[in-house]
Amino acid sequence: MTLIRVNPESVRGYGRQAQEAFESMHQSLVELVNEVVAVRYFGPNAVAFKTESGRMSADFANRLHLDMAAMGAAVRQSTSNIAASLGGQPIHIQIDNRPIAPPVPQTVDYVDVDTAALESLVPLVGRHFTLLRQGLTTNFQRLQSTDWEGNAKLAAIEAVGGFTTSARSKCDEAEQTLSSYITAQVQSVVAADR
Repeated sequence: MTLIRVNPESVRGYGRQAQEAFESMHQSLVELVNEVVAVRYFGPNAVAFKTESGRMSADFANRLHLDMAAMGAAVRQSTSNIAASLGGQPIHIQIDNRPIAPPVPQTVDYVDVDTAALESLVPLVGRHFTLLRQGLTTNFQRLQSTDWEGNAKLAAIEAVGGFTTSARSKCDEAEQTLSSYITAQVQSVVAADR
């Protein structure tokens, strides 16, 4: 026998918190892409660097959006099943599905490099990825702590847990790749100035 219990307000509260968390993560992704491209670094090499780092950031952001959408779909499916059998409304988490595109880097006829600005990108990238990982973990913990028992919740937890683990892994990999790319560019700029 399975205990089935749903506190609708607890589940709705989770839905509101998840919506806010995903909107915050979306904003952090947009800021990450824009800030990488906006760094004070101008010239032909800068355009290539900004284009590639912007593309890397946007590719990651759009892949993470897919995981966020899948989490929302898993919650919607589980809460739809509950709503159909026990009454109430399913939780709909809206993910901004517009692809994140990096801005086009400014092209100039001179070279201007602020190595401190370039170096500051690594901790800036780290802060964004820390916020993303925290948002993913918090969302999963909030789902687990809802006042809701039964197979539908177990299915939602299993699905969202899997997507959370995958998304956190993607965060780790993308942060490492982007930070290494930025560090290599800083080293290249400094070496060229000797």
